[in-house]
Amino acid sequence: MILKELISTGSNLELTGDGTIEITGLDYDSRRIRPGMLFVAIAGYRQDGNRFIPDAIQNGAAAILTEKPIDLDIPVVVTSSIRKTMAAMAACFYDYPGLKIAATAVTGTNGKSTSVALIANLLRTAGKKVGMMNSLVYDTGTRQYKAERTTPDSIDTQKMMAEMVGAGCTEGVIEVSSHALVLHRVDHIDFKVGLFTNFSRDHLDFHNTMEEYLAAKKLLLDILTGPGRWAVINVDVPEYAGFIPDVKGRCLTWSLHDAGADVYVEKADLYPDRTVFDIRTASGCDTITIRLPGRYNLENAAGAAAAGVALGLGQNIIKTGLESAQPVMGRFQPVDLGQPFTVIIDFAHTPDALKRLIASAREISRGRILTLFGCGGDRDKGKRPLMGRVVTENSDVAVVTSDNPRKEDAGKIIEDILPGMSGKNYEIRVDRKEAIARILSLARPYDMVLIAGKGAEDYQEIGTKKYPYQDQVEIIRVLESLGYSQGCRS
Repeated sequence: MILKELISTGSNLELTGDGTIEITGLDYDSRRIRPGMLFVAIAGYRQDGNRFIPDAIQNGAAAILTEKPIDLDIPVVVTSSIRKTMAAMAACFYDYPGLKIAATAVTGTNGKSTSVALIANLLRTAGKKVGMMNSLVYDTGTRQYKAERTTPDSIDTQKMMAEMVGAGCTEGVIEVSSHALVLHRVDHIDFKVGLFTNFSRDHLDFHNTMEEYLAAKKLLLDILTGPGRWAVINVDVPEYAGFIPDVKGRCLTWSLHDAGADVYVEKADLYPDRTVFDIRTASGCDTITIRLPGRYNLENAAGAAAAGVALGLGQNIIKTGLESAQPVMGRFQPVDLGQPFTVIIDFAHTPDALKRLIASAREISRGRILTLFGCGGDRDKGKRPLMGRVVTENSDVAVVTSDNPRKEDAGKIIEDILPGMSGKNYEIRVDRKEAIARILSLARPYDMVLIAGKGAEDYQEIGTKKYPYQDQVEIIRVLESLGYSQGCRS
């Protein structure tokens, strides 16, 4: 594709140099640039891509997109909104794949990855070929990629969507973060349905205030415009209920508590290995059994069912799709080697997510709740004492440890957590492996041990490097050292 074609997708762009050159690809990472590609020099939050223009040129960049005018021997395109322009160029380069697939967006603070997986399973049950992107995996229908972030940048998103189209997918289900909405990562995708799950404190290192965070979520309503678009809103969340007057398409409500909602859970029974609930829609009432335990998985299933209704799926498809869904790795994931207590791995890493996790565990446990957690470095510091308070107020035993400290000192992060903690029911173990060994050694028969924060992550980020590490592997190692070896390694 020639450069002028890409430029035609934007407004107020200034080109210096030859616009008739052929562009063979786009990327914002200079290390991935190959001859003929356009390098997008993003002045980001941690690094300024303009610093890497010489590296990109050395690797063969044929043109540069930037917000900072620069004199080069190759064409330069200057824009006032680099992320918006990058999204438009990427959509054009890949021939607008996001307009060729019926896409569903899932946004919220917690439960997005599980909800995406559940909705994708509903669509597959209906006989559709489905592509999926969540914080665990990008599945394009023929290939699966390990997710690097919740929603990839626009170039990667459009590339994945193009692979979905090439694989014959007619549907796509995408986890849409607040970052993605603000940073134009999902521009030029024709979302038919948008599911709003829940809302609580997160990402204030990026959004600064809860009001800004909520406004970012509301941007999805601007995409869901017109009679064929559905906003699927959890009316148990006051912030999302407040969106209803501003819905620009059609609105479908769902709830665990409000019998007036379009989709309503009439009753639920919670068990350690499953959840059984009655759900009512306009088509009637069904009893559904899912293999996902915990009240917040009940919420995930109800939201997915509501999205299924908006997608036009029948009651039987929704029931079958939910009942056949597999548990999601790192989300209330049990590890069972025959020990007389329960061990659960979960991704919970916000105050609200931890509170939901512990409350869900309490409802199905016959013993004590022991919780291990930490806080990530280079992220919202204000939530650290809040997480400490939630854990000590709701758990019987707590162990505070390291999560992904990144460029911060792990001990200093824990110091920020401690002011929120109360009582004497907690210990500190900075090393995560030692912390896991300690909390498992404290468990008694019928207890439930919650290993929170990292979920299915297979690394620990220390400094600027990611070191191989996985909670599940460490838990199994410790349980085996304690003499347990029978049962199912989930």
